[in-house]
Amino acid sequence: MAKKKDAITLRVSRRELATILAALRFHQDENLQGGRHIPDQFIKEIATDGGLFKPLDFQQVSKLCQRLNTDEGQPADKGLMIKPPHKEGGKDPLLRVVYIIDMGAANPIDAARQAYRIMADPDSQPPVLEVVDHQGKVVSIDLSQEAPA
Repeated sequence: MAKKKDAITLRVSRRELATILAALRFHQDENLQGGRHIPDQFIKEIATDGGLFKPLDFQQVSKLCQRLNTDEGQPADKGLMIKPPHKEGGKDPLLRVVYIIDMGAANPIDAARQAYRIMADPDSQPPVLEVVDHQGKVVSIDLSQEAPA
């Protein structure tokens, strides 16, 4: 199960990103000129996720804005992108289950074959799987923590 401190993937349009950046810069100018103390309690509640985190300071908000304000030509994510399954109209929802394993191998085919052997071996350790619903929500399931079926 994801923890609040984990990084999240946020998908927004360029217009929405512009609004987020404007709100961050406004927050920076209005609330963070004097450090981390945020005078508006409603904004403080949001910025700290109800007191769970210390709020970002002026410089940290600047760095965040710089990270968010990447060139359009640059990919937001590097590496593998797993898309959610389409919405299924059947009895059960369609879920995409992703098995991730690092494998030393001479080539991609050998790596795939080794991974399949491990997946099919009843004596191998149960894996951690990522399960994605049609809306893109991801849940990590550690099958080694599950009660035997």
